[in-house]
Amino acid sequence: MLKLHPYIFILVLLLVQCKRQESTLVEEDRGLARYINPFICTSNDHGQTDVAAGVPFGMIKPCPDTEPIAHSGYDYSAKEIIGFSNTRFSGVGCRGVGGNLRIFPFVASQSDSIPTRVTYSKNSERAVPGAYAVLLDNGVKAELTGTRQVGYHKYTFPKSKFSGLTIDLASSYVGHIAEEHTILDNGVIAGKVTSVNVCRKGQYTFYYAISFNKEITSVSEQNSKLTFSFSTKNDEAVQLLCALSAVSEENAQNTLGKALDTSFEDVKKSAYRQWNKVMGNVQVETGNDTLKELFYTHLYHATQSPFIINDDNGNYRGSDGKLYNSHQNYYHGWSIWDTFRTKLPLFSLVYPERYSEILSSLKQLYKQGKPDWATETEPFLTIRTEHAILVLLEAYKKGQLPFSLGSIYAELKEEAETLPFKSPDNVLESSLDLWALSQISKELGYLDDHKAYKDRAFEYKTLWKEKFLMMDEDADVMHGDGLYEGTLWQYRWFVPFDMEGIQNMVGGQQVFESQLDYFFDNELFNIGNQPDIQVPYLYNYTDSPWKTQALIHKLLNTKTNNWYGTHEKFEKPIFKKIFTNTPDGYIREMDDDAGTMSSWYVWSTMGLYPIFPGSTELALTTPQFDKITIQTKDKPLQIIANGLSSENIYIQQVTWNGAEINTAIVDFNMISKGGILRFELGDKPNKHWGKNK
Repeated sequence: MLKLHPYIFILVLLLVQCKRQESTLVEEDRGLARYINPFICTSNDHGQTDVAAGVPFGMIKPCPDTEPIAHSGYDYSAKEIIGFSNTRFSGVGCRGVGGNLRIFPFVASQSDSIPTRVTYSKNSERAVPGAYAVLLDNGVKAELTGTRQVGYHKYTFPKSKFSGLTIDLASSYVGHIAEEHTILDNGVIAGKVTSVNVCRKGQYTFYYAISFNKEITSVSEQNSKLTFSFSTKNDEAVQLLCALSAVSEENAQNTLGKALDTSFEDVKKSAYRQWNKVMGNVQVETGNDTLKELFYTHLYHATQSPFIINDDNGNYRGSDGKLYNSHQNYYHGWSIWDTFRTKLPLFSLVYPERYSEILSSLKQLYKQGKPDWATETEPFLTIRTEHAILVLLEAYKKGQLPFSLGSIYAELKEEAETLPFKSPDNVLESSLDLWALSQISKELGYLDDHKAYKDRAFEYKTLWKEKFLMMDEDADVMHGDGLYEGTLWQYRWFVPFDMEGIQNMVGGQQVFESQLDYFFDNELFNIGNQPDIQVPYLYNYTDSPWKTQALIHKLLNTKTNNWYGTHEKFEKPIFKKIFTNTPDGYIREMDDDAGTMSSWYVWSTMGLYPIFPGSTELALTTPQFDKITIQTKDKPLQIIANGLSSENIYIQQVTWNGAEINTAIVDFNMISKGGILRFELGDKPNKHWGKNK
């Protein structure tokens, strides 16, 4: 039986459920991080998250890689571990990305029988924010923790004449390109790695330095694998440190040198404290601990990325491969096609200071020649960057843009000329970008540009009338008409800048509402992917916002039929609750997509949703907590749900600082400065509240 360090908070896993068993606390006051359950959404293809022992927005993510391997390396349902790698991107699609510098602790009888995988005791697995531990069936106890740039591995070996560590310098989830390494006189292994990026789009190169505190008997090298062998006494701990840099081997070695003086236990405590601090920006009150666990775990998933990649001296490399310096955190690891919908708006409310830094990093990305996907010279893992124009406009409207729009206007105009219009979804998404640029042009006083971009944006109507006005049986075909991961039914609603225009084209607001009814009654909605995740909130643009309240309650709290994966419609629906606190925490093929779906959950349970990207509009629905307190710069934002119960799911009245508001859509700038948003709830719809005026 694995005896864990007394500071680790124990998670005992029974079958496919994650149930907590409390042990000695990580901190005297364990704070809100105690509700984080890293095993949620880590099984098979039910979220693609991981149990990495990192810190918020950290560059390094030490974590087991399993066989079979998953998008983020770790699959809860797997029975074998092939090593413990140091990089990954939580929740992404294709085949994931990362898996670099995989460490495998072995116990063998002789040098020609070194294994490459090992089974492990499932009951011994423990994971809390910033720490992971497991007992391998070869007798090795593996423990992981980390700082922002350094992974701490501790392997406690049984007595053996032939034990050791294999370091795979060519490991990668997508594909290995090249590696260089040197074993220095002080025993440090230093080098660089180049790997293929997500969906085989571009590549990334970073630098590393690795050391461990054990006298070596022999060293061998084969196919970019270094094998260090030694003899061990019973319960002998070998500590390995892996430091990363986006800049150089020298910087990686400097980072490693600073880390050598900090103990494993101190790093673990510090990591936990950092997660506690990040969770503390939002406090939810409910008697339902399962709901708290889901909320804080999803907030935890959202804050895994983007990664802070600059070294302590401020140096970092850009996507153009050039060296830069920043006086503040520089973020990399973009997935904006996903995260502009929910996660970045969430950061604007909950983490405004980090949001400001992320926006500054986005500006620098434009100055480096931002492509839609990854370049051939990325400094670290990244995905895609479409719809950044919307992100910048939204930040400007919220008063949170830390630079002038004019300083980046030329780059935005250049990007607008490369927007794709090859398929119906391209037309809708690119039209939204053009609309955003028209608004930016207007703010800057370029009225001719404003008119030109606005006219181009509203040309979507020609395509919309052709492809989306009359929906036939082909409208429910995944990838029909060249669509990207969706159906015509799922994409047709994505014109948030012209809801009134769509309503007029279909025959008015009542027809629009009846078509929403048809969409949901016939189970055409796909919660498992991004193109239509805003649609449950579109009733707030009708006279029946109570239908959004009922629908969101259903999606959050009951089992539903789900027909769609990422690329196909299933022959039979998946009937399950969409969000559960289990390893299969999402429906099958529902990737978290860099925290996009986690953020959807967080927003929805708070009773708010950023329904219109590029604007300050927030749709209201019924909160799932009695009280939510968000720390803002001026005073706390309190969201109070009076009368909340499993039956009282309908809004009867809403007040802001005591004044009644009869609208289902409120302004971000009104609530972000703090105050009291109070919901009065009942068991029957108030069909007069919130009607679209």
